[in-house]
Amino acid sequence: MQNDYPRLSLGFFPTPLHELKNLSQLFNGPRIFIKRDDQTGMALGGNKVRKLEYIMADALAKQSRIIITVGAVSSNHARQTAAAAAIMGLECHLVLIGREPKESQGNYLLDNLLGAKCTCVRNSQAAATVESLMQEYRDQGKNPYFIPAGGHSTEGVIAYMHACQEIQQQAEYDFAAVITAVGTGTTYAGLYLGEKIKNNGSQVIGISVGGDRDWCSEKVLNIIHPLEKQMGIILSQAADLNIYYDYIGPGYTKTYPQLREVIKLVASQEGILLDPVYSGKAMLGLIDLIKQGYFNREQNVLFLHTGGAPEIFSYNKFLTETD
Repeated sequence: MQNDYPRLSLGFFPTPLHELKNLSQLFNGPRIFIKRDDQTGMALGGNKVRKLEYIMADALAKQSRIIITVGAVSSNHARQTAAAAAIMGLECHLVLIGREPKESQGNYLLDNLLGAKCTCVRNSQAAATVESLMQEYRDQGKNPYFIPAGGHSTEGVIAYMHACQEIQQQAEYDFAAVITAVGTGTTYAGLYLGEKIKNNGSQVIGISVGGDRDWCSEKVLNIIHPLEKQMGIILSQAADLNIYYDYIGPGYTKTYPQLREVIKLVASQEGILLDPVYSGKAMLGLIDLIKQGYFNREQNVLFLHTGGAPEIFSYNKFLTETD
């Protein structure tokens, strides 16, 4: 089914998959592996590159001349969308939720370097701003193409169903679970549906970075149900989803001390950089599950690194604080 959707080549695939031997030893099992979707290549990489290969192919097929998307001021998706538009010679307008930063750094700095137009708005103004811009660019004859936050689309799900196949081709071992951060839920949805089709007993565990149980479940189910209907398989229910909500902290993009310690731990043990918004919280969740005895020593688990490196620099004060 994935082959029915056109795809561009924007990233470097397959991304590496390797064992985190030091962490595995530190926690005395299970064996922890990592899938490096932080190394997809385009504009410092990240999981959105996979999605954009399908989404941008659809935009080209519809002869759009400008891409509009929405996200937080710190959005990895916005940065990677700006990069994809630049590669394809398209204009890009980002509607960013939050105050315009006084100092241009992190993803916001890169958005501007990549040539995107940026409009910073309050969350309550985002939908109306997008609608206004879409009409403005239609009037200009540019046939604007809108991408939902996080690439939350059928194409985004298809991208991570394909990634599930890529993992299967690379892996020398069976994985008891694949662990990923859950933002808009698209990456999780693709991995979940890919594993559901394979039916080999591997769990897909999501670690929410902001959304509560009802919000995450609705996001995931709404995006996978149409695909499940097309494939003629039983529709998933909220109870089928394995998503944890204990590691959100004060909220989306909000930090707390345990998060800083996990980021420092992985950096010092494995030379791998996690961000405070997505991958850091997901790793904190995985480590806590290991400590709780969720996995045994004989099992293998796979952590999907979704990227986010630019935001490490936006959180420099948090990461250098001492308790």
